[in-house]
Amino acid sequence: MMPPQISDQARLAALAVNRAGRSALRLALKSPFSRWMSGIPAAYHLLILPHDLRTGDPSFAVELYDGYIGLAGATAPVGSESPFLVMPPTVPWQKELYGFGWLRHLHAAEDQIAREKARKLTLDWIAFASSAPPLGRDRDITARRVIALLSHAAFLLDGAEPDFYDAVMRMLSRDLHDLTVVYGDGSGVPKLRALTAILLAGLCIAEHETYLTSYLPTFSAELDRQILEDGGHVSRDPGELVELLLELLPLKQCFVARQLEPPEKLYSALKRMQAMVRFLRLGDGSLARFNGMGPTFLDQVSAVLAYDDLGATFPDLHAPNSGYTRLAAGEVVIIADAGAPPPLHLSARAHAGCGAFEMSVGTEPLIANCGAPQDETGDWYVVSRSTAAHSTLSIDDLSSSRLIKAQESFVAGRELFWLSGPRSVHHEIIENDASIGVRIGHDGYRERFGMNHRRQIALHKSGNEFAGHDQLMPANQTGIEANAHFAIRFHLHPRVAAQLSRNTNAVTLTLPSGATWRMVAEGADLDIEESIFFADPICLRRSLQIVLKGPCSAATSVHWKFEKVAQQQKPVIQGAYPRRLV
Repeated sequence: MMPPQISDQARLAALAVNRAGRSALRLALKSPFSRWMSGIPAAYHLLILPHDLRTGDPSFAVELYDGYIGLAGATAPVGSESPFLVMPPTVPWQKELYGFGWLRHLHAAEDQIAREKARKLTLDWIAFASSAPPLGRDRDITARRVIALLSHAAFLLDGAEPDFYDAVMRMLSRDLHDLTVVYGDGSGVPKLRALTAILLAGLCIAEHETYLTSYLPTFSAELDRQILEDGGHVSRDPGELVELLLELLPLKQCFVARQLEPPEKLYSALKRMQAMVRFLRLGDGSLARFNGMGPTFLDQVSAVLAYDDLGATFPDLHAPNSGYTRLAAGEVVIIADAGAPPPLHLSARAHAGCGAFEMSVGTEPLIANCGAPQDETGDWYVVSRSTAAHSTLSIDDLSSSRLIKAQESFVAGRELFWLSGPRSVHHEIIENDASIGVRIGHDGYRERFGMNHRRQIALHKSGNEFAGHDQLMPANQTGIEANAHFAIRFHLHPRVAAQLSRNTNAVTLTLPSGATWRMVAEGADLDIEESIFFADPICLRRSLQIVLKGPCSAATSVHWKFEKVAQQQKPVIQGAYPRRLV
């Protein structure tokens, strides 16, 4: 079923807002000198409003009434004090506060008290903005704030006093001016988001149409640079696709609402991105946890796919530009990282997980990577990027990639590290009558240990068996590093139970539904160890991992297999019949 079009909603919401802005319009027209000095028109009249595809949480308003603000998985007690003056509990919390992420939650409450709270917080920010830390004026945060203001202007401004309306419009004008100055700094999602905010302003605000002619070519070129031919993002982070879709889809609808043809490059990019989101989904709907992907918010994924009116289809087995492979048969879905790291300047969130995979059975995840925590400032975030936090092979607990401190080493409250290596990554799809699979190889351990890692995985077309083979091969004639040891890790989802079989290299795995799988291995010592799952939206969770260990040598060859255990049917007692369900 097609989702409702938002063009009519956008027009009606803008009309409601502009009832409050008529007197503010007169005030704006009295100051042409200030508009001339800034070089851009002042925002004073809204034509349409974009639709926020993110789901708001009405309980946020209740917490705020009680003196607490919960954002990005963290809560801060504020009492009657302005939240802009309290010590932020985490940097993500602070980003959501400065980026007006709370506005959609108060809008979801849909009552006058929540509206007044939103206006009070907005005035607090206006008073605080000039003394805010650099994060508050950061390009990405500013773009988020502009998009939030435009998206929820009807809730915030309808029926407001002219002075408040005018103050908000001045803030919006100032933020837009800042974006036009700094949008070109750096690269990646923040640059594309800044350009998206500028184009939204050109579509939504009267007399800002010049933004479209000035910035649309730059936007289209940046979209081409960042969205790969197979629909993945150049950073290789699955989460960035959803974030961008949540903003690019309303942008397309705003073109339609203004009766303008959306750029062809935007249409094409949206189709490819939606297809790639489907490609990267496991059976439970979550996105594979690679290269910075943390918790999956299923409502957001559902929202961006609901607008897939083109019926986008994804690659059968391999996304060659993004470097991911998808194997699916029966109830099993497996997604593997078969690609090289992203370009160095886009690798600040990338992980050293080359060759790793995740596996789901039906709607239940079985094998996972640890994923990324929401807070990027702590030690756990660095740990989450290591090879040992992924379901693949590592040597001496060192990663197959190196972390390199960036010149701008301290950004947004955290140390910034680029990811370098492996230099050579290759893959080959294999398919026959019985199975589908992939061979993956990389040289991430060549320089330090003189070895290359080769992995082959294959899923039987029945979906009842998944097998793998890991090898270490000498990379040169000098041989391999003596006394090095390998560890092949299979991180289990927190809801999976594991029982080590006695006297055998086997583990019995039980899913929440009761379905049972058995993992067997040869060529290494098998054990079960503790692990940690970072990619939970609420908190870090304890989990388990299967670990295959052994000394490294030119003969290192480890075979392993997951196979479904047939469920024994309960015996039928003679004379007993099942009751009819009423």
